[in-house]
Amino acid sequence: MLGLVSLGALARSPLEPVTEDMPPLKTLDFTVEPPKGEHWLYYRRAMPGYVTFRKQEPIKKILPGGEHLSFVIEIKAEKFPAHDLTTVSGLEAALKFALYESPDVYRYGMLRVESFVWQDTDCASYLMSREEPETLDGQPVVFVWSVEGFFCRHPANPEVAVTGLFQERRLAATPSRLDDVLRAEAEQTLQSVRFIPASR
Repeated sequence: MLGLVSLGALARSPLEPVTEDMPPLKTLDFTVEPPKGEHWLYYRRAMPGYVTFRKQEPIKKILPGGEHLSFVIEIKAEKFPAHDLTTVSGLEAALKFALYESPDVYRYGMLRVESFVWQDTDCASYLMSREEPETLDGQPVVFVWSVEGFFCRHPANPEVAVTGLFQERRLAATPSRLDDVLRAEAEQTLQSVRFIPASR
């Protein structure tokens, strides 16, 4: 436990490069293997569980703030006290709340959800895309935001949902950077997620 708390403190440092021989990253809620490939950076927090990987190479300094043009893999654990995660309908409602009702996201877009069982727990897979109007340097621009991921009730803690996703945010006028290689790296990373049992 003390090691994980220290790990969480270390995660406050800037993004670190993913190395070729890096073991799976561990939080209190799950483990995940880093993506294979070049130019990946990562950030980790032990509690609540959170790991993000950012593809650095495709970020072009076309606009102020390269974060606007990022490709990210994200896995996190989160509580949804207003939703019953023990039912499939409650799990899907919590997912839609996370995507639509949080104050820091836009409330429109296209969403497709399908239920499935994985690692002995209920999950929902989803695809979503939306347009996000912004103003940069006084000029209106439109970003396209798209995401694919899963939303699962943690099998050891029915109050916690674990979300794994990969997402892209790009200018609407530019082509997607998501090719077969990048998709494979992202999907392999998400499929490597393992929920940590309560006894550990």
